[in-house]
Parts: sequence; structure tokens; C-alpha cells
Amino acid sequence: MQQLIFVVMMVLFIGCNKDEVSFINIENNINNTQILTTKEREIAKSHIENAKKYNYKLITTIDLKHKLDNNENIEIIAVVPIGLYTLGFIKGAKNFEFNSEFSGIWEEDTKNPKEKFLEFLGNKDKEIIFYDNGETNAITATIWAKNLGYQNVSILIGGFIGWRERNFEISFDMPECCRI
Repeated sequence: MQQLIFVVMMVLFIGCNKDEVSFINIENNINNTQILTTKEREIAKSHIENAKKYNYKLITTIDLKHKLDNNENIEIIAVVPIGLYTLGFIKGAKNFEFNSEFSGIWEEDTKNPKEKFLEFLGNKDKEIIFYDNGETNAITATIWAKNLGYQNVSILIGGFIGWRERNFEISFDMPECCRI
């Protein structure tokens, strides 16, 4: 019975077309406590306008967990300081630091080389999901990805905080790319 309710909720939330996960679905379900936690709702409210303005998608922690459980071909990038990243992250997430305020000047938005970012992003057809700890670092990363020609980009609503609130798996085993 719980599985049936979950499937129905996912269909109602996502819709029939899985490519339609966007600010519209988040906005329409902002008060649904089965879809968004309190923290996720707070963060979603601030992200909706930017998602509309910069044309990127928003994804819930439940949706990301579903994608991971189904081994979907996605790239997850934590845009938090390396010190926070080493304390735990979503399994498979790479780390690339960005500042929280988008300036439009690469050297002001990150200390890392653009080539490394492009390497992390990989194929332009792959779905890329950015997350932070509730700041706006993920917005900066998403805007840069969009400016570099990547269209299938999303921000995880609630970020790592939302992920932990749901007690989803946390990893400490850094991918090879991110080891110090």
C-alpha cells in the first residue's frame, strides 16, 4: 500500500513526463509535507524565482534518491567548501567550490579553473545536479553551467541539509577526482 501511495505521489508531483520536473511542480507542491520537508520548503521558496529567471530545474531529495536507486546516468556536484565536503556528502558527488554570489566573472565566482569544471560536468546531454548547504552556491554553479551550454541542470532543493533530514545515505568515500 505504501509503495502504491509513493508511486501515485511521484506521478502527481512529477507528472507523466519525467522531463517536467521543474519549479512549477515544486511551486505547486510547496506545502505538501510528504514531498518537501520544512527546510526544503524554505529553500524552495527562495529558489523558485531564480529557477524561472535562469531556466533551470529544481529537484527534490526524494527524486534524487529515486534516480540514485535506479542507477540513472547523472552527475552530482557538491558546491561547498572542501572542508564541509569531507565531513560527508551524497554518494558519488564530486566537489567543486563556488562563491554564493554570482558575479559573472569566473575568477570572482570560484578559485578553481574553468577546465576542471568542464571536466566535472562532462557530456552536455547528461543530467547535472548541483547542491549546497542551503546557501546560493548551487545557483552560481548552475548559472555557470547554463552559460557554458549545459541545459539539463538542476539544483537539489534542501541541499545536503535536506538529504540528511531524510536520513538518506551519506558517503565519506571521496571519488578519485576529489581526494586531497
